[in-house]
Amino acid sequence: MAAVITLQSSSAAGPAAPSFQQQQQPQPHSPDSQPSHRRRLSRAQQQQDGPPSTPLSPVSSSTLTASAARAAGRDGPSCDACLRRKSRCAMNEMVNKCYSCDFHRQECTFNLTSGAARPNTAEPLSKKRKLEDSVPEDAESVKRYVHRSRMHQSYVLLPSTVASTKQGQGHYLVPGFFDQSIQYIGLTTEFEPALLDHVPLDQNNEGIVSNFRLRKLGDDTYIRVRNTMPDSVSVDAIESLVAPYGATLIEKFFEYVHPTFPILMEDTFRQTYRTRKNLSPLLLAAVYVLTLKFVDMPASQSVRRPDVARLESTALKLLTESLPRATVATIQAGLLLMEKSTVATRALNAQLVTAGFELGLHQDCTHWRMDTWEKGLRKRLAWALYMQDKWSSLVHGRPSHIFAWNWTVKDLVEQDFIDAFHADTNQDDTSVGHGPLYFCHMVALTTILSDILDRFYTLQAIEDFKASGGNRTRMILERAKPAQIRLKEWFGRLPPQLKMDTSGDLFDTITEENARNGALHLSYFATEITLHRCIIRSLSPETADAYLSHICRSAAKTRLISAMDFVNRLRPAHLRSFWPSASRHNFTLIGSFGILLRVTAPTKEESEFYRLRLCEYRWTLSVSRKNAEFLDFSLDSLDNATNLDRYVPDKPAIDELMHSAVKPTITSRPVPIIALDDPDPMLEAGGTSSVISGLASPATSVSDESLRDTPIPPL
Repeated sequence: MAAVITLQSSSAAGPAAPSFQQQQQPQPHSPDSQPSHRRRLSRAQQQQDGPPSTPLSPVSSSTLTASAARAAGRDGPSCDACLRRKSRCAMNEMVNKCYSCDFHRQECTFNLTSGAARPNTAEPLSKKRKLEDSVPEDAESVKRYVHRSRMHQSYVLLPSTVASTKQGQGHYLVPGFFDQSIQYIGLTTEFEPALLDHVPLDQNNEGIVSNFRLRKLGDDTYIRVRNTMPDSVSVDAIESLVAPYGATLIEKFFEYVHPTFPILMEDTFRQTYRTRKNLSPLLLAAVYVLTLKFVDMPASQSVRRPDVARLESTALKLLTESLPRATVATIQAGLLLMEKSTVATRALNAQLVTAGFELGLHQDCTHWRMDTWEKGLRKRLAWALYMQDKWSSLVHGRPSHIFAWNWTVKDLVEQDFIDAFHADTNQDDTSVGHGPLYFCHMVALTTILSDILDRFYTLQAIEDFKASGGNRTRMILERAKPAQIRLKEWFGRLPPQLKMDTSGDLFDTITEENARNGALHLSYFATEITLHRCIIRSLSPETADAYLSHICRSAAKTRLISAMDFVNRLRPAHLRSFWPSASRHNFTLIGSFGILLRVTAPTKEESEFYRLRLCEYRWTLSVSRKNAEFLDFSLDSLDNATNLDRYVPDKPAIDELMHSAVKPTITSRPVPIIALDDPDPMLEAGGTSSVISGLASPATSVSDESLRDTPIPPL
C-alpha cells in the first residue's frame, strides 16, 4: 500500500493539515506497478512516447562514475552513432549510454572522434532526415512547431526524460520550458476568452497572436508565452565568482537544501549544469548564494575564496531584471534567495508573489492541458511561495499577499514530486521519502499559521477585540479553539521520520534526516507562541478574573519552557543543517514571548523566574551560534529587548500583593473557558512540562507550586 500525501481542507481556515490516504497498489506485472512517486510518466504520456526501450539493468557505481567523468569532459565530441547522424550527443548516466543510442537500442561507442572523417552515407542526409534521426518519432508535433515558429527557441530535455529512461521510455526535446516568460490572462483583461476560443491552435494547444504565443490550458484559461531576453551576466561569469567550488556547491545544495525544499528537478538541473546548455545564470547564482555557508573554506590565504558579496549582488541584479518578464526559473531563484536571511525582504516577497500570479501559480492546474511533471512542479512552487509569503508576514508584521478566496491550488500528493529528486534505483519504492513528507507537513503547518494570522492579527480582528470590551479575552479564547485543535491534530499526524530524537543522549548518532527536522519543530513552537501572545496581551483586570488569568498564564508558561527546552536540546548536527530564513526570527520569538510574560507578570517572584529563564536561553543561543551564525540576529534582538526592560516598573512581592488584595468570593459555578477544555498532550498530570517533540528536561520542568494547585488546561 503506497501512502498518498494530501492536505485536506478544514472549515476553520481554507487550506488545512495533511492526511495520509491509502492507494491501492497495482499488480506486480502491471505497467503501473511502481508507486506514483517513482512512476515518471503518466499512462497518457507513455502512450504518446511510442515503444519502450530496453529495460534498465543495475549499473555499478564505478561505471556511473566513469560515465559521468567521460560525459563531463566532453561538450563537443559525440558517440559514433551521433557523429554519423550529425546530432547532439547527451549522456544518460543511468544507463551508461547517450539518450539517442538508448532510444534506438544500440551500443554507444566512441571509436570515432569529432575530427574523424564521417561515413559517406551520412553526408547526403537532408536536414529533415537529420532532425528525424536526432529526435524520436513521437515528438513529431514538436518538430512541426520548430519549423513553424520564426522566433529563436532554446531547447531543454523534457524534465521527465532522465527518470523516464529508468522506466524504459524514450526521450524527446521540447521548446525551452525554463526560458519562457509566462503571463496568465485574467478574466478582466482586454482579452476576451470568448474571442480567444476561436484562435486556431496546433497540436500543442498553442497559436500565434500578434507578437506572442497563446497557449490554452483549460476551457477559459489562457497564458501568453514569450521568449526572455538574454541575461546580462553569463553562466561563466557566475562560475568565475565561486571557482573552484562550483561543483562542490551543487552537491552541497542537493545534500542540505533540496531535500526539504524541493522546488527544483534534480536530474534536470544536474544535466543542464553538466552540459552548460539552457542553464539560467540567475538560478545558478541563487543556488550558489544559498549554499556557500555549507562549504568549509580553507584557512590558507593562498587559496582563492568565492566573492560572496559580488555573487549576492549579481544574483539580486539578475532577479530584478527577470521579474518584469518572470519565468519558472525566476520564481525558483527568488524563492532560494528569500531563504537567505539577509536577502529576505518585504519588498522582494511582494515582487515574488506578484510574479507567481503572473505565472498563474495561484490556480488549480489539475485539469490543465500539461504533463504530470509540470503540474507537480507548479504545485510545489505554488506552496513554496505560499509558505514564504505567510512566514514573511509573521516575520515582518505585514499583511499577507495571498488570500484564501484567490487561492485554489490543490493538496500535494506523491505524484507532485515526480522528478523532484534523483532517480535512485536502489531506493525503496514502497515508502514516501523524508523530503516530500517534510515539505507537506511544513505546508500544513503554514496553513495553520495563516489561520492564526487571519483570526488574531488583521486590522479587522484587532478592531473586533477592542469593540468587545471586557469580553475580549473570552472572545479570543473562542477564536483560538479551532487553531489549537488543528495544531494538536497536526502533531498527532507527524510520522516517525519527522519526530525529533527523544533520547536526549549527547553521544547518540543523529541521522541526516533527523537533523533536518529541527526547523520543522521550531516552526511549530513559533506558531503556538504566535497564538499565545495574543491571549496574554488581552489579559487585564477588566477582561479576565484572577482564575482565568492564572489558567492562561500557566499554559503560556508551559509553552515557553517547552520551546526553550527544545532549543537547549539541539545538537551541532541540527544547527548545521538547512534552516529557512524565518528560523532566526522564530528563535527570537521564543525570547520575545519570555519577555512578554516577564513584563506582564503580576508579582516580583514570577518576573524573576522569567528573568532567569531568559538568561539561560541567551546562554544556549550564545553556545549554539558557532554552528549557526544566523543566531547572532536572535542574540542581538534579545539583548535589545532586555535593555528596554529597565523602563518597566518594579513588581510587588507576592506577600505585599496578598496583604493588599481583597479575598475573592469563591463560587461553585464553572468558569466558561471555551478554548481551554481539552486535554493537552504536552501536559502531564500535575502540570509538569513535556516538550511536544518528546523531549523533556528536568532542569526546565515546571515545578512551580502554582501549577500544582490547578490542572492546566490545554491552551
